[in-house]
Amino acid sequence: MTDHNVIFEYTLQEAIEDGVLVEIFSEHRRKLIGGKPIVATAHLYSEVSRAALMEIWNEYVHWKNHVMPTLKEEDQLFSTTMNGKKVWVIEDGQAYTLMYKEDY
Repeated sequence: MTDHNVIFEYTLQEAIEDGVLVEIFSEHRRKLIGGKPIVATAHLYSEVSRAALMEIWNEYVHWKNHVMPTLKEEDQLFSTTMNGKKVWVIEDGQAYTLMYKEDY
């Protein structure tokens, strides 16, 4: 194993402040997921409605609760389609991120 020095870390808060990410559903965060922020890339946020973002989120929650447990770990990546484009929902230690595949 090789040790690597981290030169720079771009935080979630910096991405939000820079406009790269947009926090969504902040007023319902506790109800939806218990506290971790839900964000969308500025690209996705600018192209779809709030209702579409909620539709993506609801599909993800259903998938996470009912489909993901049946999948092998390497197959546990949620995606859906919105306006003909693939959308991913990625969960990491800081947030849930809704993004177009090309925004990754």
